[in-house]
Amino acid sequence: MNKQPYREIELAEFYTILESGTTKILDVREAWESPKLEGEMVLHIPVSQIIQSIDAIPQEEDLIVACQHGVRSLSVVEYLHKQHGFLNLLNLRGGLTPDH
Repeated sequence: MNKQPYREIELAEFYTILESGTTKILDVREAWESPKLEGEMVLHIPVSQIIQSIDAIPQEEDLIVACQHGVRSLSVVEYLHKQHGFLNLLNLRGGLTPDH
């Protein structure tokens, strides 16, 4: 049986984790997208810059990957796992604006 190398979380759990300030968040949206995520635990790296910014992404700690609707974040999670061996990934299922 093949276990998924990442876990998916819902928006309510995401905001609980965001408020706790204990887990890094990788926001892969463009700078103009909202709602804005702020804080020292938030990394803003658009999908188009992931490959050249790989060294700025923490590999050894839990990391939530988020985008607007959950599509880009899932592709980044799969890329980070398959190409770089990341294991502690959480994808924000449905994204920050799931009602699309």
